[in-house]
Amino acid sequence: MITAIAIDDEPKAIQVIQHHISKLDTVSLMAYFYNAEDAIVFLKHNPVDLIFLDINMPNMSGLELLNELQLKPEVVFTTAYAEFAIESYNHNAVDYLLKPFELDRFQLAIHKVEKRLENRKQHSNFFFIKDGFKTIKIEFETILFVKGSGNYLDITTKENVFSPRMTFTEIITKLPMSQFVRVHQSYLVNIENIDKIENNQVYIDNYKIPISSRYKDVFFKYLNLS
Repeated sequence: MITAIAIDDEPKAIQVIQHHISKLDTVSLMAYFYNAEDAIVFLKHNPVDLIFLDINMPNMSGLELLNELQLKPEVVFTTAYAEFAIESYNHNAVDYLLKPFELDRFQLAIHKVEKRLENRKQHSNFFFIKDGFKTIKIEFETILFVKGSGNYLDITTKENVFSPRMTFTEIITKLPMSQFVRVHQSYLVNIENIDKIENNQVYIDNYKIPISSRYKDVFFKYLNLS
């Protein structure tokens, strides 16, 4: 499932994106915003795979928003202005949709996103961390959950717990957001290893991870439970 947000100062444009996504089974619209500033706040705590992004917006343009982001999701620009196309590809955008766009053109853009995400996943299913004087390879599928505490993390795998000096922002850049989701200010879980969800807790093996009210709605929407 591709997780996405939409950013556009025109409510009708947001409605079109919502309508098109409702016809697809592969995309979940986690939230939408009418200005870039609110979207930046959301993205700091809720990384997603994809942004549907208008370019010409008041106060902060879509291109300015991308320059503000440390973690840059895939981007599909949605705009009424063809003259921004060249500049958009300088930001490595997946596609550029000129308003008004129909469902078939929207589906083509999603197909391009799927291919890019799949290529990224095929080229990397692991990452390396420094743990003391050791360099350790960790495969994504072995991770149960990640707990953050300041500049350190506890990465709990099926066999071990590693505690590298690393921030949440750093670990998020290494993990595929189609597989990992934040459920709490301090916890990131691997959805493929979830056993059950009960009483605002995620159960993974013998662990219970709390789901905070701040992240609950996004988490449940991510799992198509809302």
